[in-house]
Amino acid sequence: MSLAVSRRQGLRRGALASPRAPRGGHPALHRRDLEVLRWLGEQYCARVDQLEVLMACSPRTVQRTLVRLSSAGFITTAAVIGGEPRWAIPTSSGMAAGGTGFGIWRPRIGLMAHVAAVNDVRLHVQSRAPSTEWIPERVLARERRAGDHLPDGMALIDGQRVAIEVELTVKSQTRVTAILDELSSRFDTVLYFCAAGPHRQLTELSASGRWPKLGVRELPSISVAQFP
Repeated sequence: MSLAVSRRQGLRRGALASPRAPRGGHPALHRRDLEVLRWLGEQYCARVDQLEVLMACSPRTVQRTLVRLSSAGFITTAAVIGGEPRWAIPTSSGMAAGGTGFGIWRPRIGLMAHVAAVNDVRLHVQSRAPSTEWIPERVLARERRAGDHLPDGMALIDGQRVAIEVELTVKSQTRVTAILDELSSRFDTVLYFCAAGPHRQLTELSASGRWPKLGVRELPSISVAQFP
């Protein structure tokens, strides 16, 4: 499952559970460490500025957390794209400590923009509606039937299953309409977060009235809170 709401709120408050000592002589992990590792495992990886938003902590506090996790062998940090913040990437030990059951994921430069955009959308959705439960793509992949289209996530909002799609590039009209037909048959709502080009395309398709469950939004911009 994705992060439970109460656990996510605890992460933002910085509440700590009893330290948990992983195997192998590593230092004990606190609740915040475990939540961060779980979130990273669910989302593949995350930029440091996104973790500042997730943790609602100052850059200095986030940096201390990352240094601790890196020193213990639970994450690596890397400058994947020039000019962007560094990325935090869970190792096999970090994935095990996070408890998601997923395998290790190795970054591919062509996918990083999409991973970052999905992270931003999850942070945006759960900040706007704190009671929302987010089911990440990696969980949905476990449960989908062969041939089903895999959305980028699913949000559970007031009992409604909302398929989340994050679109950075324009796809063929045939491909998009097939995805919309399928997702509309499987979910209560289909919500697209789009860059400029696909936003125009999806807005025009929404205006046709063929997919009443379809919503189209611009990509959110996460804002890092200011701390003393």
